[in-house]
Amino acid sequence: MSASENSTFEQATRQLEKALKYYKIDAESELRLRSPKAAMHVAVPVRMDDGTLKVFKGYRVRYNDILGPTKGGIRYHPDVNIDEVTSLAFWMTFKCAVVGLPYGGGKGGVTVNPKELSLMEIERLSRAYM
Repeated sequence: MSASENSTFEQATRQLEKALKYYKIDAESELRLRSPKAAMHVAVPVRMDDGTLKVFKGYRVRYNDILGPTKGGIRYHPDVNIDEVTSLAFWMTFKCAVVGLPYGGGKGGVTVNPKELSLMEIERLSRAYM
């Protein structure tokens, strides 16, 4: 398998393609569902408890806002990356639509092991990310 075949976002779009065989939507809507509206990579500087400054990689994806503003939390994990965050935002788009919420799909992520941070460091990380 190639790297893109292992991509969680590639897997999600393949599932979309399978679903579209059974449920036809207009070409414009299909096109909008195939890629995120916006994706950001950010540097998140955090002052650690020992006084040092550490910079974490952060991501935010607004996948689709056709139903309203995007909704989705922040994933803190050592292996999180833009591909995973894009996939999670993709699925949030559908979750909101299925239950009738007036929101689009979004998701954030920070590459960090939260188990290695104190509660205060997690709070500072969260505030810096916002």
